[in-house]
Amino acid sequence: MAKRALAALTAAPFALVGCGSSDDLPSDPPSKVTKVTSGGFQSPTDAVSSPDGKTFFFAAYDDQKNPAIFKVSSEPGATAEAIAVGEPLDHPIGLVMSCDGKTLYIADMGDEDGNIFAMATSTGGTPTSLNATGIIRPSGLAMRKDCKTLHATGRTDVGEPALFSIATDGGAATVVYKGMPLLSPTGLHVDDDGVSWVMDHRAAGANGEGVLFAIPADGSSANEVVSNLIMGTTGGVSLTAGGGTAVMPTKDADGNGQLTSVNIASGEMVQLAAPDMIDPSGLRTARKAGVFAVVDSEAATIYRAE
Repeated sequence: MAKRALAALTAAPFALVGCGSSDDLPSDPPSKVTKVTSGGFQSPTDAVSSPDGKTFFFAAYDDQKNPAIFKVSSEPGATAEAIAVGEPLDHPIGLVMSCDGKTLYIADMGDEDGNIFAMATSTGGTPTSLNATGIIRPSGLAMRKDCKTLHATGRTDVGEPALFSIATDGGAATVVYKGMPLLSPTGLHVDDDGVSWVMDHRAAGANGEGVLFAIPADGSSANEVVSNLIMGTTGGVSLTAGGGTAVMPTKDADGNGQLTSVNIASGEMVQLAAPDMIDPSGLRTARKAGVFAVVDSEAATIYRAE
């Protein structure tokens, strides 16, 4: 399935994709999943790692059901600390970190149009709005190689599902791609060539519902890479730190948690069983290490994959 889809992808006009590979960084898919923390929070949605893989940040709700951002060591048995709680957060659902690890960007779907916030990772505190215009209901975030441009999934002012680019200092969002075949895009990663890898749990592909799309930097098309992916509450995708391999938290046909890895060049698909995970959703690699932060929304647990 994946080989046929990826063969079609590499035959497409934007087959010049380099998949953001970096020879000095790990490209192998994760081979084990370890529980990092649970307790003191509920319903986590997304997580992101510091560049060195030593610290995870995640969005969830505290025990009083207040929306919050938490910080935790990536070592097993760590205790999470809330570094931002309550307003202006409402429904934080997507996270990405600046290239230097000093700023956390937060996509908040909110009750109405939603918002995108920035917050210092060192001090936490009250997140600051980017005042992004032209985008509503933001859900997934990713950082371009230039370290100055965010990509975001969400909807246009008239409700069309879309992929956007936004400067890290805020302002007007630019539509990269909008409309079909996207239906409900969430998880997002941008590789070094500017290709956006987008998870959409409602889109229907050649092999079934749940699709990973590749959208080139010029937004000329949305190419199906893999379909029939059973995703958690929010779809997540991240390429390995060295590029070349897409990693997604999914479920098997029996509903058991797993990590699905796809080699972009060969189309080889590998499944890593993670049966302790009930609803695997958000996932993000460390920028400079072979470590992934992984969220289990239903079990309220954060995992480390490597």
